[in-house]
Amino acid sequence: MSLSQNYGVLRVIHGHTLHTVGVRQSKYAIRWFSEEQQVCLLTSRETTIGRALSNDCILIDPSISRVHARLVLDPQGWSVYNLTEQNVLQVNEEPLPAGAHIAVHSLDILQFGNTVLQFIAPTVPADLLLTTLADAPADFAESVPLRAPRTDTLDPSSDAHLPSAVSTLPGKDGNHSSDSSDNTCQLAMTALYADIAQTDNAAACPANIADLPLLNAITDRGSPGLHDSLREAALPITTEEKFFGGGITLRFAFHSLRLHKRYALIGAISCFLVLGTVIFMLLSNTLGISTLIHDNPTTLLTVLLVPVIAALGISVLVSFVDRYEREPWYLRLAAFFWGAIIAIPPTVFIEQSLEVLRPMLLGSSNSNILNALFTGLNAGVTEETVKGLGVMLLFIVLRDEFDNVTDGIVYGALIGAGFAMVENILYFAGSPKTFLFLLVSRIVLGWLNHSTFTICFGAALGYIRHTRVRWQHIVIPLLGYLVSVSLHTVFDFVNSYANALALNNPDNVTIVRFSMLASIGDYILLLMVQVVIIFILIKSLAHEASIIREFLTSEVSSGTVYVEEYALLQHSFLRARVERDVLWHYGLRQWFRVRALYQTEIGLAFRKWHVSMGDKPKLGYLQPEDAYRQRIQRLRQVIAAAEERA
Repeated sequence: MSLSQNYGVLRVIHGHTLHTVGVRQSKYAIRWFSEEQQVCLLTSRETTIGRALSNDCILIDPSISRVHARLVLDPQGWSVYNLTEQNVLQVNEEPLPAGAHIAVHSLDILQFGNTVLQFIAPTVPADLLLTTLADAPADFAESVPLRAPRTDTLDPSSDAHLPSAVSTLPGKDGNHSSDSSDNTCQLAMTALYADIAQTDNAAACPANIADLPLLNAITDRGSPGLHDSLREAALPITTEEKFFGGGITLRFAFHSLRLHKRYALIGAISCFLVLGTVIFMLLSNTLGISTLIHDNPTTLLTVLLVPVIAALGISVLVSFVDRYEREPWYLRLAAFFWGAIIAIPPTVFIEQSLEVLRPMLLGSSNSNILNALFTGLNAGVTEETVKGLGVMLLFIVLRDEFDNVTDGIVYGALIGAGFAMVENILYFAGSPKTFLFLLVSRIVLGWLNHSTFTICFGAALGYIRHTRVRWQHIVIPLLGYLVSVSLHTVFDFVNSYANALALNNPDNVTIVRFSMLASIGDYILLLMVQVVIIFILIKSLAHEASIIREFLTSEVSSGTVYVEEYALLQHSFLRARVERDVLWHYGLRQWFRVRALYQTEIGLAFRKWHVSMGDKPKLGYLQPEDAYRQRIQRLRQVIAAAEERA
């Protein structure tokens, strides 16, 4: 979808949410999170705003008139008209009288009654914009934002058909002031990438953007020095971009490797870790596994498949909840491998060593409570410490990728899933006669137990990315760790004590019933914790949407991010549907490219947010923000070229 289909956007800064009407926006109303109704697309040159349902943008606010204002795009630019006689309409805190109108620019603040909105639109000269915009915009939900801006009159081989706006650029003989130089650059780069999008193959494309006749014509008519500045900003064209450009962050560094080298590296590491885990499991439970093979090979297959299916289910759930700034698949795999492979051997060694010390610590006491408490502490402290080290390592090494609470939940859940998978296999192989009991307790009821414990620490680590307060950087993760250890300890203590009571008093109906109630209450406690985690997750996802909405506004004005992409990025389910449409119509490679484009734009928003939260600049002349912008341009070129060939 090109710029011809959306003119701008209004976003809510304070007040009531926006609602849109009309066939063009009907599918836009499918929202799962409250933060997904904070923007209104401007799909025509005139947009009415008010409380009545007949408006294009509806504000359910009693302080707003039924028809409050109108936004209009004309050859001179954007203007807002005050259609109300009594209620408030302010532009950048300046009141606008009834019946009057005033010019508005991108990033201006508009207040309608008690609701504050921000107007966002590309800063392209209005005369060029109006000559390239279509009169009948296509359905937003039906269109796929693949095309770069295009102008049908552009001819890369000739200056004779340049847009009329080029002749009015400021220069030696022009009448415009030097203040319009930003618009000049924006016009040049917009038309430039439109020119590039027309190129069908790499052979027909110039070796460098600076060689295009269009750029020469624009800069020759521009102000002194503009020619050199645009050429310095020009990037080499590579239509064979492998969907992943170079950059500064760790994700970009990994993607700088060639595709086959990436897969070879990950495959070699995965095979090594999986082989090591299999050998460890065979050595640690040789008797149980050999018995299963000898007695019933089918049971062995069940013992292996059930935990794997449960772990895959958690992985699918994690992919579903990671809606906005998605974690790379190889980092998810690394988290899963930490829980399934790296964390298991030290955990088993430490727990078995502590079991040897049990008689020394407890003496001759046969108290069920003391033994259950020792069991709970042994498992809770040891397992959550080893799993938590994996989350901590990801947080320290991958600070550019560990963005917020959502990432902590994702990595914590995957580490817990991997750990639970291998632990369940060891339990099933060690006690095949109690397979049904273990299936109910560890898979059906305890499917998310280990993930829940580790999520508490992961979410706490993610939270400190939201604050600059130093004491919170220490206290919050410590509290998260204590919560995860406490939950694990309490769960294992109650479970061990209830089982001991039932086994030692099988004929006492009262004690058996008490044991059953205690076991059920154990799972209810975890269910309550999981409900709290879901609430925190929803709040975190809403915060992610607000980061995208706030920190990409200037990128829309500069033309780095298109209007329709800006609106789409905040609507996770609609974006997923658009990505599926790309997969269906254009194939797997194009699907990878479009996903990479969206994730790069979201990554730019998060990088800018991290800078605002105090992250230090990177070493080198190229900062991550610029690397993100360059990669967005490259991806868009490759996407447009692939769409032309399709």
